[in-house]
Amino acid sequence: MSLIRIFAIQQCVAAFAALALCSEAAAAPKLFSATSAWNVSIPSSGATWSSSQATPNVVAGLDTWDSGNTWTNPFYVASNTTPCLQPLLYNSNAWYKVYTGEWLRWGNSSAVEQAILASSSAEFPYTGNVFSSIATTSWVLPPSYNKTMNPVSSPARFCFSADMIPAPGPDGDRAVLQPNNLVLETYSTIVLSSGQVVALSYAVTDPSSRGDGWQNGQSASMLPHYAGRIYDDEIKTGINHAISISVPPKFLAAQIAYPAYAFDRDAMRSNPPYSGVLPMGSRLALPPSVTNASLRLSTPEGVAIANAARRFGFIIIDRGGGGVTLCVNPKGAALNSTLHAWNWGLQSDLNAIFAKVRRVQFPIATNP
Repeated sequence: MSLIRIFAIQQCVAAFAALALCSEAAAAPKLFSATSAWNVSIPSSGATWSSSQATPNVVAGLDTWDSGNTWTNPFYVASNTTPCLQPLLYNSNAWYKVYTGEWLRWGNSSAVEQAILASSSAEFPYTGNVFSSIATTSWVLPPSYNKTMNPVSSPARFCFSADMIPAPGPDGDRAVLQPNNLVLETYSTIVLSSGQVVALSYAVTDPSSRGDGWQNGQSASMLPHYAGRIYDDEIKTGINHAISISVPPKFLAAQIAYPAYAFDRDAMRSNPPYSGVLPMGSRLALPPSVTNASLRLSTPEGVAIANAARRFGFIIIDRGGGGVTLCVNPKGAALNSTLHAWNWGLQSDLNAIFAKVRRVQFPIATNP
């Protein structure tokens, strides 16, 4: 699955103050537990570093540099005015028919919406991601994970509205923070004019958990796809968490490293297939000896990212295209335009950073 995901916080709700979510400035929320792989810093001793560069000769960029937001991941907050008890329906064609152009992620005609509803069902047939696996020759899900179960009375119902649109591309991801402080993640999401939502897969994840693959997040790694985003305000305040990235299949191996729980189901059958040495979930980081001065960074954004790369690193959550992609929240575009439109200075900084990153491993708690 391609790396998608933007993190656009739409409203601020008092009930969710503990997550520090707000609207206009889209300040960075505090996600996951203090012992989460996303929040622990790389120890000065006891860490094992690879002897070779992890991503040599690669071009790196931001998902928000795509003006169409095709492979991003919108995140919304259900407020006290958001319609609740909205049905969530399953449709096996929710990915394919958008890919072929027959359906849209939103804005379909009445006739198309009727066709979508006619081919949808109230129950989801699978308990885990249809695009994730722990095996390459058959579809095998992890032995333990946060399984998606149909309610006693189908369909499943949640709080969301018709203006909470997903990314427009085939993956069509969307996440909505619910009034119970859990996050509804949907994959191949189609929003109908009534506010009803149709999807190929979904999960309910906990933003106060460890944020690992046990959550059954809607990414190939099964990590929550809203994890590890860069927020505009963090350029000044500091990025105090690991950053989520996707990497080309040429760097990936059909293996799993915590906090991931799986990799792409078609890892060895896709074109091109996985052909590298990095397990899904690997943490890449700048060694302490690589200074900002030696990287010749030219932008404050590059400096903030390099500092985070040295302290927390990058975690691979998905397979990407030809380059490395970092995930950014687009809501605060007025605060920092460099994060939301291609910039040569930051492009050069990112390329310099990823020319020096290495895989790093160290002990970390792995309980759900």
